[in-house]
Amino acid sequence: NGSLESSTYDTGITEGVAFNSIMWQGTSGTGGTNIVKFQLASSNSSGGPWNFLGPDGNPTAYYQPSGPGVPAAVSTLDHNNKRYFRYKVFIEKDAGATTPVVQDIIINWSP
Repeated sequence: NGSLESSTYDTGITEGVAFNSIMWQGTSGTGGTNIVKFQLASSNSSGGPWNFLGPDGNPTAYYQPSGPGVPAAVSTLDHNNKRYFRYKVFIEKDAGATTPVVQDIIINWSP
């Protein structure tokens, strides 16, 4: 089990963007319950603040795609019209299971 916080990404759009979905690519792992989940933080400043939230705007909630290559819709209420973003990815697995491997994380956004 573990987590990783990304660096800051700049969309380059001064007025901010619409964040649409988050998705991961890789392998799910086998032999038990394996979970890959995310939180997203967005800001109009490259320095933050960085409030990592799930789909209901709660810091204890997570975006949890059902598997690799499956997008999860991002809450527009908390993130739209922001220029900068970061994500946190969390990987959890049962004892004896093989660990999921996350190769890419894709944040879909539009101007």
